[in-house]
Amino acid sequence: MPAGPYRLTAASGAEITFTLPTVATDPVVAPIEAYRVKVGAAPVTYLVADVDNRKGTVPVNMYTVTAVSEDGRQFTFSSVAGAIQGWAPTYSYDYKWSMAGRALDEAAGAALKREANELYNAETADVEIAERTTVILASSDVELPVEFTRVAVQPSLTGSEEEAQPAR
Repeated sequence: MPAGPYRLTAASGAEITFTLPTVATDPVVAPIEAYRVKVGAAPVTYLVADVDNRKGTVPVNMYTVTAVSEDGRQFTFSSVAGAIQGWAPTYSYDYKWSMAGRALDEAAGAALKREANELYNAETADVEIAERTTVILASSDVELPVEFTRVAVQPSLTGSEEEAQPAR
């Protein structure tokens, strides 16, 4: 199965479409990618999913998307919110900001943390019944193959994986 657009109708009735991978210049991920570059975090690969749960019978939580290469290597995408929090500076017990092992002054640390919180709060992996929204996932794998033998979506924390197919 080639890299590119995929689709899945979940057992619950939700329609999920996405492009594997989604380019970092996609307008949907542009603010997140700009923040990643600003803070000097390692590159990631994005996956932007349109989750249409208007015919769904249960909420969808886009927990993971997993793609497997012909040689058996697994590439896992999970909520970009986790990546954003990992990139953000931390405030330590000694009242100092730091990020990636370097100290930040109060103004820079607070501003970067505020920006991370805004991006984090704007992201959702949960799609309620009758709702349609965009979900952004990320993977630390930046070198993806051009073909996959399996692409699976876990549309619920408690559910099983469901196979996505190339969109035609």
